[in-house]
Amino acid sequence: MKIKKVRIDGFGKWHDQDFDFTANPKIIYGPNEAGKTTLMAFLVSILFGFADGRGKNRFAQYIPKTTSNYGGSLLVEINGHDYVIKRQRGRNGGKVSVTDSQGRQGGEQELKQLLGPMDRSLYQALFSFGQRDLTAVDELNRDEWQQHLQQLGAVGSAQWDQLINQYQKQADHLYKPRGRKWPLNQDLHQYANLTDKINQARGKFHCYQDLQADLKTNKAKLRQAQAELQKQQPLLQKLAHLQQLWPVYYEWQSSHQTRPLADYLTDQQVTMAQELQVREKELRRQQQVYQQRLARIDHQSPQAPKHSPQSMPELQRLKEQVVELQAEEALQHRQQTQANQWQQELTAIKTRYRHPLPAPLTSQEKAELARLLNVQPLSRANTNQSNGDPSRAAMIGIIGGFVLFIIGLLANATFITAIGAIAAFATVMYLYYQRQGSHSAPVTTDSQAITAFGQKHGLQDFPLDQWLLIQGDLQRNAELAAQLQTAKQDQQRYDHQLAIFNQQLPPALQNLTLAAVRNKLDDLLEQGQQARQDIQANTREKATIANNLAQLNQDYSKIHQQKLAIYQQAGVHDDNQFTQYLANRSAAQSQALASDAYGQQLTAEDRQALAAYANRDELMTALAKTRYQLDQLNLTISHTHEEIQKDKVEIDSLVKDGTLSNLEQERANLAAKIWHEVQEWLRYQLAIQWINKALVGASADRYPAIIRQAEQYFALLTAHRYSRIRLTADGVKVIRRDQEVFLVEELSQGTAEQLYIALRLGFVTVMSDQANFPVIIDDGFVNFDNVRRQRMLALLEKIAEKNQVIYFTADDRIKDLDVKILDLQALNRE
Repeated sequence: MKIKKVRIDGFGKWHDQDFDFTANPKIIYGPNEAGKTTLMAFLVSILFGFADGRGKNRFAQYIPKTTSNYGGSLLVEINGHDYVIKRQRGRNGGKVSVTDSQGRQGGEQELKQLLGPMDRSLYQALFSFGQRDLTAVDELNRDEWQQHLQQLGAVGSAQWDQLINQYQKQADHLYKPRGRKWPLNQDLHQYANLTDKINQARGKFHCYQDLQADLKTNKAKLRQAQAELQKQQPLLQKLAHLQQLWPVYYEWQSSHQTRPLADYLTDQQVTMAQELQVREKELRRQQQVYQQRLARIDHQSPQAPKHSPQSMPELQRLKEQVVELQAEEALQHRQQTQANQWQQELTAIKTRYRHPLPAPLTSQEKAELARLLNVQPLSRANTNQSNGDPSRAAMIGIIGGFVLFIIGLLANATFITAIGAIAAFATVMYLYYQRQGSHSAPVTTDSQAITAFGQKHGLQDFPLDQWLLIQGDLQRNAELAAQLQTAKQDQQRYDHQLAIFNQQLPPALQNLTLAAVRNKLDDLLEQGQQARQDIQANTREKATIANNLAQLNQDYSKIHQQKLAIYQQAGVHDDNQFTQYLANRSAAQSQALASDAYGQQLTAEDRQALAAYANRDELMTALAKTRYQLDQLNLTISHTHEEIQKDKVEIDSLVKDGTLSNLEQERANLAAKIWHEVQEWLRYQLAIQWINKALVGASADRYPAIIRQAEQYFALLTAHRYSRIRLTADGVKVIRRDQEVFLVEELSQGTAEQLYIALRLGFVTVMSDQANFPVIIDDGFVNFDNVRRQRMLALLEKIAEKNQVIYFTADDRIKDLDVKILDLQALNRE
């Protein structure tokens, strides 16, 4: 059970007040008079009824003084279902109503079904504790600890404890080991005095020896009968106890036998089937998502490119040709610029001579011409020396101009190219005039041979003295003509390539420049590449989706088969039938809980003993038979007593002094009285022992689990300083991690309180599957410092995983800790 919301119409100081208890653990702070105890009493009163107002409960009703409304409601969650429990003013604890989430209403009977065997006293004993309980923890001895754990372990043992106290009081009124005023104590003391008197009165009588032997035989017979009686009495008590338990056993057996015989599935299988349902739905959802994605991909597929994938290599080849043609175009542009310069230079040379220029002479022809002109080497050498070797300087100028000309062409710098050409031309002209001056004095030659040489080589139109000087210009003229011809051929070749390229282009690109064609080709290639990538991406995505769908189909089939396998065990075929099966199973489990409720009142030994009898009549027959045997034993004992008394009377007749007979008779009467008193006292003691053993048996299976859980919590609270808890003959002991042993009395008050809390919360954890109710703690950690309080809050967080925890405190130090609290003081100020 978990309390989610609280509505107080009127209760003590609270009226028209709502509280939210969804936080777990719920920590409620308030100083004295803030209303903590009132709120705590309200929670218990709504569940188990208002106080009746009689006697000491007169002030426990919390009748409000500021409103006529009395009562309120709780919104609780039980087994995953919400219920509103409302209690108002009325008789017998108030008028109560229970409303479920479907709006169905019930009353006291429905509340009892929700609470089960839990009542107010049992709830306060098991699920509620405070500082008063912690303060008294070190005053408990081992038996009291054992009894306390026994009460924790055996739910509903409070009534048995009351019965034990009642029997103990009745037994104490008969006999106490150290008492004097109780009847059996006085009779035993009187019996001892009479025996002493009889022994003195007998003296030295020897005549009753035979009677004494008979008396001895009868006493042996009496002891045997008494031993048999003592042996049969526990059996009679057990049968009488079984007779009392038979109605409970009958109800348990009836509910147990009416359970469905075929509860095919375990809780784990049910949980697995539900998980498989969820996973199956999720797989169907994922399949739909993938199918929608496939449809969206097919719908949004990119349009086919204008050029098929087979034309993409052709476009790439065209792009490469465009790049090559662009490079060739740039080269032709630079070459055309240079050709223009060459043409200018060629025109300047032709303009200088006014006649068509012949082909330049070869080296042999130049040598022959020099011979014909009879050029003297010595005079030339002298001339060269007198002029300072102008040919070397001219060569340097020509080379420097040519280098500048080449650099200008490579760098596409017209200015540098022009500078280089002008420098080379100026150097050539200087050399020309220098040579012309050096030949101002002609030498006598063979004029006929020279004329023939000039006509042969086309030099007849030029002055004779310039034939050798103009060879440089003629050579340059021939070179420029050859270069211009080569440039023209290159241009023609480029134009031819461009024409062929334009023919290969699509019609839309044939009239564009190379740069525009290249841009268009780049766009087409990019579009084609993008389209191909989109197609490939869609293809890959569709393949991935197909693989995922195949895997999902495989997983769906596997999960569906697993679910059907579980359904087959339950005898159902689909989800609707399984839902109905779960409803039937829940009803069967509710019936099983009712059976378990009866079963908790019976120990395993009781059920085994009761199972030996087919019906109540058979048990009553066994009980009557045992009683008859006991009656016969009592008759035998009584008859033997009579025989003994008869022997004693005869012995007394042999005694001259009649005092002995009187003493013997008085002692015999006293012995009979003692016998009956002892039987009555033993009945009480045997009943107490039987109840204790029954309680021990009922709780024995829970002791180890409670102690183990308590050891874990005690270690957590003490930072693993203490590791084990032991119940010994000397009392409750704890073992520190260094293996040193301490009694509870040796522990500090805070550590002893931690031990008590660990035991209480250990019980709550172990019993949470049987009785899950909110744990209410009233200022239980006053003696804890901040470190211990922080550990305690951490433990409450752990307990809150299974049980709701509600902690009331007036200690304002709780505000220093990093926890969320409900401040009643602040609420009152509002």
